[in-house]
Amino acid sequence: MTQAVLSDRQREVLKVVIQDYVLTAEPVGSRAISKRYISSLSPATIRNTMADLEEMGFLYQPHTSAGRVPTDKGYRVYVDSLMERRSLTRAEVSRIHELMQLSWEINELMRETSRILSNLSCYTAIVFAPRLAKNALRRIEFVHLHRERILAVLKAESGFTQHKVIATDEVLTQEELDRISRYLNELIEGLTLQQVREVLVAKMAEEKARFDQLMRRALELGKKSVEGGEETEVFIGGAANIVTQPEFADVSTMRQLFTALEEKSKLVKILDQVLTAKDFRIIIGSENTIREMQALSVIASPYQAGEQLIGALGVMGPTRIEYAKMVALVGFTAKLLSKLLTGQEV
Repeated sequence: MTQAVLSDRQREVLKVVIQDYVLTAEPVGSRAISKRYISSLSPATIRNTMADLEEMGFLYQPHTSAGRVPTDKGYRVYVDSLMERRSLTRAEVSRIHELMQLSWEINELMRETSRILSNLSCYTAIVFAPRLAKNALRRIEFVHLHRERILAVLKAESGFTQHKVIATDEVLTQEELDRISRYLNELIEGLTLQQVREVLVAKMAEEKARFDQLMRRALELGKKSVEGGEETEVFIGGAANIVTQPEFADVSTMRQLFTALEEKSKLVKILDQVLTAKDFRIIIGSENTIREMQALSVIASPYQAGEQLIGALGVMGPTRIEYAKMVALVGFTAKLLSKLLTGQEV
């Protein structure tokens, strides 16, 4: 592994350079390290060590007369082997418990989770809502809106709800819609979205004479309701927090980042990596496959309902993000959200 090539002194110097740069956002000099962190080493010795780390690709010098700044490679060594794990404070834990245990409808719970993460981290938070296509459905309901317009409400076993406005060829009363819902719910309960589609298509392909008018309407309405459904809602909290980071003071850089945040498909692509890996992920700068977001680091974790991974959440900020604190915050929030969705005591 990369960190094996570093001596104890190099590891210690790299660690304090990163810790200082995270706090100040200013290039770190050898004299500052000797004075603040490692008084047992002279500035000259530290300077030589930093030069070695630069040659190895863990640090770089923005200007000839400046101190050093960590590279993405340096941050990777830090999070993998040098970072000290920390726990949330009692106040932070209490705040998260207090807000997340309110009686939120699940979609609002996702939105509130993004707010909590952004407020406690001071970075931008992202919450990848449960994807309906990955969840077993519990029921479907229809609400008459206006003339041929109907609101279909699909409810998953996880508690996630998706709304969709559909058009019909005829006006249906609310009483008829309620009867249609009861009929469809007998067919779809416990099935995934794909299984529901298959059942409805198979039913519609059977001898049409076997169905009365209500069944025909029900199957047609059900089919329209589950078309698509792969869209994933992404809740973003504290997008404006990016503006406060000195790395993004440049207008063109800021515009690029905001454009990337607006394209939610890119955020979904990042969080999909977390679900695919089924584990906590720290994606540092250039490790990100989204070019416009390579100035950021993403710290994310999946969350689950029961044994099923159904979504992911995380925070993102500059590559000098407070990794130890964010790992603790994201990990705790994901575990708490999983307990809430599973109905466990928290």
